[in-house]
Amino acid sequence: MPSLITRQSKLLLPLLTGLAGLLLVLTGVTQRLDYWFYDAALSHHTLQRAADDPILIEVDNHSLAEMGSWPWPRELHARLIDQLQYAKAVGLDIVLAESVMASSRPDQSLATAMQRNGKVVSPVFPESSGNTLTETRPIPLLAAASNRLGHTDFERDGDGVIRRVYLQAGLGSPDFPAFAQAILDVAQGRPAPALPALFESPGASWVRQQEVMLPFGKGEEPFQRMSYIDALASASKEEFRDRIVLIGVTATGLGDMHSTPVSDNASGMPGVVINAYLLHGLLHGDSIQPLSLPQQLGLTLLLIVLLDYLLSPWWRRRGVMPAYAVTALLLAAGSLMLLSWGRIWFAPASAILALLLSGFCRFILRQASLQTLATTDGLTQLANRRHFDEVFALSLERQRHASQPLAFVLLDIDHFKLYNDQYGHYAGDVVLKRVAHVLRESFQRKGELPARLGGEEFGVLMPGSTMQDALEAAEGFRQHLESLDLPHDGSPLHKVTCSIGVAARIPQPDDTYQRIYEDADGALYIAKRSGRNIVSPASR
Repeated sequence: MPSLITRQSKLLLPLLTGLAGLLLVLTGVTQRLDYWFYDAALSHHTLQRAADDPILIEVDNHSLAEMGSWPWPRELHARLIDQLQYAKAVGLDIVLAESVMASSRPDQSLATAMQRNGKVVSPVFPESSGNTLTETRPIPLLAAASNRLGHTDFERDGDGVIRRVYLQAGLGSPDFPAFAQAILDVAQGRPAPALPALFESPGASWVRQQEVMLPFGKGEEPFQRMSYIDALASASKEEFRDRIVLIGVTATGLGDMHSTPVSDNASGMPGVVINAYLLHGLLHGDSIQPLSLPQQLGLTLLLIVLLDYLLSPWWRRRGVMPAYAVTALLLAAGSLMLLSWGRIWFAPASAILALLLSGFCRFILRQASLQTLATTDGLTQLANRRHFDEVFALSLERQRHASQPLAFVLLDIDHFKLYNDQYGHYAGDVVLKRVAHVLRESFQRKGELPARLGGEEFGVLMPGSTMQDALEAAEGFRQHLESLDLPHDGSPLHKVTCSIGVAARIPQPDDTYQRIYEDADGALYIAKRSGRNIVSPASR
């Protein structure tokens, strides 16, 4: 039994644990744990503002108080765009999907300012209309005046929190870069691509590619904030020279608000602020690359199988669970270091949970092995005397209360001392094992318990068996052993044989384990006195 457990522990469990880890990844059972771990890791990542970080011009409550209710005339946006003529790139994260109905002059004024600037990026995003998904862009005049379009679509995780974005997306095909990526492309002087034609196909889906995790963190925001009114009325054009500028709505109750790991989830974070974080990460190479599903599956399987295999020798030790717990902590720390230093996100929860599950299984195996060692004779692998006595006492009470018979078979190998003297103790151990094997084959009914009681003495407990049943079973065993023709020159029969005594009855109130044992022992004595190699019943 211990050797079987060892083989299972060494080879089978790592593979089963690895498959369990893969199943956890594929079903997403541990996603919430991974989200928690990722958010906790971000809370320890400190951000610092750099001189070239973006400037966020925000339509905030202060600007609304000064300039009136939203939306504002497009001529104001045109004035601001002209104010930003020295900026490296301008991200106008404001929805301008409808024309001003009264006159075309406001739209034309803004379009002219955007053309003069030449570095304005406008947003595009998906919207649902009934069961149809549509692509919302600025009006054609403003879209044509933009340097390029960038999508402002964010991916919500299962808990409704935004942690990731796709650098390419679009309706039907991923034609548009992320808004922050488009701004960075303008700032770095990359040529503007041709504006994709408006995609109109009922039933088309929004396609996403190139997933990245948003580089949130604690500390100072990695961008400078400036109220719209201050940028328009009091800032000089030189303040924006060679800077990247984002323009968007942050006022309470206006614009898009999203739950993020670092935002007040009651109010959320404006989309333009999320884009500012992403732009900072892209600008400084600080964005986080998640593993693809095949990579996540492969690394999870590799780590689980390798670590579990290396830990498998611990299954016999008292510290098996602490060893697995420490390894799980190291795995979590490794994921944290990979995130902090390599900016790669490996979700560790599935591997950690699978390893802890394997550690628990090995702990159970260890306990089972200890229980087996405590109740099993080491040489013959039969029950030992201590376990046999415990089971005998319980069976005696149970059969007495149920008024059911209990049989006890006691046997002794004939002339065993002479066998050891002639063939040696190693050969004697082999004979003991052979006798034990025959006992297991002969007594297989439910509840029957063969045991080595000491030396060459064996016993079999047979709950529910009458004297006749026990005698027939004992005789079958005796004949089976004799038929093996195990040589024994010290015996008159020149083969290994056994003498057997049988006691069987419905236990009475005054019956004890000792009394039944003595009855069987007396029958065994009679069997030996009668020439050995026979089965003798007790007289009562």
